Amino acid sequence: MTMTSAAIITLLRIREWGACSDGGDWFREKFPQGGDYGTVMTALHEDRRLADATWLADKAFSEAANVSALVRSEITAVQSATKDKDHSGNYARIGCSGANALIGSSGANARIGSSGAYAHIGSSGNDARIGSSGNYARIGSSGNDARIGSSGYYARIGSSGNDARIKCEGKNAVVASAGIGANVTLGKGGCASLVWHDGTRSRFTHLYVGEDGIEAGVAYRLDDAGKPVRVDGED
Repeated sequence: MTMTSAAIITLLRIREWGACSDGGDWFREKFPQGGDYGTVMTALHEDRRLADATWLADKAFSEAANVSALVRSEITAVQSATKDKDHSGNYARIGCSGANALIGSSGANARIGSSGAYAHIGSSGNDARIGSSGNYARIGSSGNDARIGSSGYYARIGSSGNDARIKCEGKNAVVASAGIGANVTLGKGGCASLVWHDGTRSRFTHLYVGEDGIEAGVAYRLDDAGKPVRVDGED
């Protein structure tokens, strides 16, 4: 197994990311030859290593220049796993490959994957991870610490929780985040509105790829003055 794919996780890779010794020992025992990102994430959740799962998602999505491999890996793993019947509970795993899917989840730590076009995905729990590879996806998340990835064209993404990380690889995505501390990566033709607080009230700053120095494929957050700044390590 090589490291040529963004979706392949190896022991060397997690060591380079600074994995703790306990996490490294767990990974070595479970995946001595390395493993696909989605499969590793499934194993972490099954073993209730939620902090490690969040850490791995942060590192993998931060490094990935192309998020679609991670999204596809996550969708494949979710679809192959046993799916929760009750999507209002915690740790729900929901996968869908058909067009025009309607997916809702209210529990924490949900993993939602959709590969069909025109999907409508809603999640209200904290620590959700949402991946969509179909065009014209509509994704909404209200929980904190959401990780949202979209590789299809014309995605519409809304997030109201704090510290969201939103990565849109497809063209012409529109993103709105009402939570503090969000960062966003856009594709060509993309635009986003991020919120900040000036000490008196909340305000929005608008980002347009190709204008005012905003580049496609680069992660941005807002500083204390509401100005977009590049996020280190997420170029």
